[in-house]
Amino acid sequence: MKDLEAFEEKVKEILNNCIREIEQLRYEVGCEEEITPQQVKERLDKIRPSLELLTSKWVPDIMYALLISGEMGFNELKNSLGISSRVLSDKLQELVRAGIVKREEKMTGSARRVKYSLTPKGRKIVLSLTPFLFGIYLTDGDHESSQ
Repeated sequence: MKDLEAFEEKVKEILNNCIREIEQLRYEVGCEEEITPQQVKERLDKIRPSLELLTSKWVPDIMYALLISGEMGFNELKNSLGISSRVLSDKLQELVRAGIVKREEKMTGSARRVKYSLTPKGRKIVLSLTPFLFGIYLTDGDHESSQ
């Protein structure tokens, strides 16, 4: 537990530094014209389908399980996450279609096994999501302790 607390403190420090650097960059870059809410909305509309998939129930769990394990079979994922077969199948199909997860059939002896792993795109996405998710986690923790 102490290792987890130390890890969270280090992540919190890194996130705070990252936020300061982004704020500084925005100040340094500056714009001749201000960015409008409409421009932000247009950009968000372009990524909304991906954002909805990535933040839907079970998807972060699946992606982090694959990041940590490298590759997993269907039943390994199902049992480790405690997810129903139907939901897991649906989510994996969506992730495969989006190019985030790779489905690969492998022969082990006389049996055919299906393994799932993150694609390079999926790995970049899950690593990019990490600061966002930790930020929410740490902020929610701060919120609970201040009540």
